[in-house]
Amino acid sequence: MMKGFAYTLLIVALLSATSLRAQYSDHRNRKTDSLEMVLNNTNSLSDNDLMRTYIGLMWGYLQTDGEKSQHYAQNALELSHKMNALNARVDALRILGLNHYGRDDYEKAIEYYNDALAVTEQMNGDKRYSEADIDDNMSSLYGSIANVYNMEGKAQLAIHYYQLALPFFEKHGWMESTAILYHNVADLYHGMGNVDEAERNELKSLEAAKSSGDSLLIALPHKGLAKLYLGRGDVGKAEESVQISHDYYSRHKAEESSDYIVTLLTMARIQLNHYQDVEKAETLVDEALEWVDEETWSETAGDAYNAVCEIAMERKQWRKAEEYAWKAINAGEGETYNDLGSFVYLTQIYAELGETQKVNECVVKIFNGMEAFATANYQSSLSQMEVIYETEKKQAAIEQLENERRWYTIGSILVGFILLLLMVLFFLLWRNVRQSKQNAVVKAKLDGELGERVRIAHDLHDRMGGLLTAIKQNVTTESQVDKLTDEAIREMRNVAHHLLPGALQRHGLRTALYDYCQTMKKVSFAFYGEDKHIEHEEVTYCIVHELVNNAVKSAEASHIQVQLIVNEESTTINVSDDGNGMIGQNDGMGLQNIRERVEAIGGKMDVYAKPGEGSEINIEFTKDGKKD
Repeated sequence: MMKGFAYTLLIVALLSATSLRAQYSDHRNRKTDSLEMVLNNTNSLSDNDLMRTYIGLMWGYLQTDGEKSQHYAQNALELSHKMNALNARVDALRILGLNHYGRDDYEKAIEYYNDALAVTEQMNGDKRYSEADIDDNMSSLYGSIANVYNMEGKAQLAIHYYQLALPFFEKHGWMESTAILYHNVADLYHGMGNVDEAERNELKSLEAAKSSGDSLLIALPHKGLAKLYLGRGDVGKAEESVQISHDYYSRHKAEESSDYIVTLLTMARIQLNHYQDVEKAETLVDEALEWVDEETWSETAGDAYNAVCEIAMERKQWRKAEEYAWKAINAGEGETYNDLGSFVYLTQIYAELGETQKVNECVVKIFNGMEAFATANYQSSLSQMEVIYETEKKQAAIEQLENERRWYTIGSILVGFILLLLMVLFFLLWRNVRQSKQNAVVKAKLDGELGERVRIAHDLHDRMGGLLTAIKQNVTTESQVDKLTDEAIREMRNVAHHLLPGALQRHGLRTALYDYCQTMKKVSFAFYGEDKHIEHEEVTYCIVHELVNNAVKSAEASHIQVQLIVNEESTTINVSDDGNGMIGQNDGMGLQNIRERVEAIGGKMDVYAKPGEGSEINIEFTKDGKKD
């Protein structure tokens, strides 16, 4: 049964599972609406434009309308065969897998993920795709397959595929994903009863989490370690770990309620079993019960009810203990291994009550349950090992082909190098290819930055907004704290809005920049030309946002002017200030990063600055993407 996995590796899959039950509204996603309007003009669309439209729609509808998302993914899949577009085909297959995952059709989801892996293998040696493209596909697909097996309770297969994803995370230094992966594997080992491997992986998770600096990811393995140490009787280590996790989860109860419950229950059992402090244990369990609701994982809810049962047994309140033991058993759907522990409690309870017949019934339940689970686990292990064997055999064949391809590539490079010495033209071609690869990497970074802006904006609005609203409800009206809280809420919403405003998708770049400049005291905005959507609006907005922030922070300017000029042939952005003119000096890392982004999407950037005379930055995108 899946435990605490609603983190990075599972975010996309869980969102898709939720979205398939969501009610779609035409007003929730204007970008998909505009893309569908584009499809009405398919006769004038090139295959590339049509593919971009399909991909935008299949991802755009993933969280609002599963059927439409799947429809456009199928269209993209068919078009990818016509275009021989391998990366687009992987994307389409992955969306189809996510949609079937959301409908609990795990077998079909695995089939699509494996098809996507096979296509990714074909990308090796294809110069259209970078190593980063391939690594990103492999890691996300292995993680997705692991998540499916995790949901099916196939621990060995889940661990195997998590371990296949791990080298890609470590290769690229993705510490957050590495931390979550190790914790997931530790949780699986713990469920299998292998506490040594569980501890080793939790410690690995903690090491990666500390490297990432993420406080949530640091709390996560400490929560698991606390349970492991308590089970071993190492109370000192258990208390140390549970206190660290409690410090975090107590500040984030609403968004991390299940993990907060688990932490409280671990603390309660330390008090009950080690210190024999029933009062403290009961206080902690009562607080945990307050957070149990319909959204709580059945295993966590059952554990909370068992904790109430343990305290009632300690107080010799046998009927109350009986009631909560049965509540723990009935918390989940069907019989689970954890139910056997509840039946053990019931055996003791009925023995104390003198109900011999019920004691016998519970003993039979325990015996039959252990036998059934042992048989099921044995059969499941055999089938999982067979799948792993076939997978590794296939992987070995792939590696052999890769080695042969590598030697062929080395020989081709040597021949090519000799030809390059004779033909200057080949040197120019190599330089262009290198530039294309650099642009691909920058575009990948841009996609990541845009995604991160969206995530941060959502977190600020949903998590911080809720937290500040909760603070406001608990302070005196008209107090200084109340006023400061109102100001913090307004400022937080402004920051979340301007990271990537909704007006950008709904009304275009002109409106988004106008709204942003209106909020800045020193900044004015002017627009000339045709008011229409342009290419790369999200990236362009982020670039202007960063240029204005640089001018505000570094140029000591009293006035900043932003101009947007859009016509049939080009789009021009001009940001000028009357500051100290130091922004353009030496073309520092900030401007260099912006220049790379501009060039990656087919534009050019010119900087004019003199100390004490202000600065001016001009960015131009032409219709055909060519630089003058």
